[in-house]
Amino acid sequence: MKRFDININFPEDGLTVSCEVEDLGNSKFRLLEHPIFATQVKYGDIILANFESKEKLKFQKVIEASEFEMLDFLLSKEICESEKFKELLNTMTENDIFWQQDFGGLFCFFVKPNQVQKTKQLILSIN
Repeated sequence: MKRFDININFPEDGLTVSCEVEDLGNSKFRLLEHPIFATQVKYGDIILANFESKEKLKFQKVIEASEFEMLDFLLSKEICESEKFKELLNTMTENDIFWQQDFGGLFCFFVKPNQVQKTKQLILSIN
């Protein structure tokens, strides 16, 4: 499967955002990042989208929602730069928890439903 970064137009949100996707064929794409501020999709969803141009897709609908739940936190610069938090991020990566950092201190973590409470506790323990 082919992976690439592309702009995705979300007409209902009035939003176009860059996102890494995996082309599954037949206008189907798996989101390999979370399109920040998009309200209709999240990391891991399989979407139906059409090319508006070589650089842009137009979102149509989610055809398979991911199992992941999103936990998002706005964290201070001190926490983001702390060794304890960096170790936590490494641990999450090693445990196949996808996380993404945007705008400095905005972190989104995508976890399986049975990992939600444990992940919340780990993140909140950093303070």
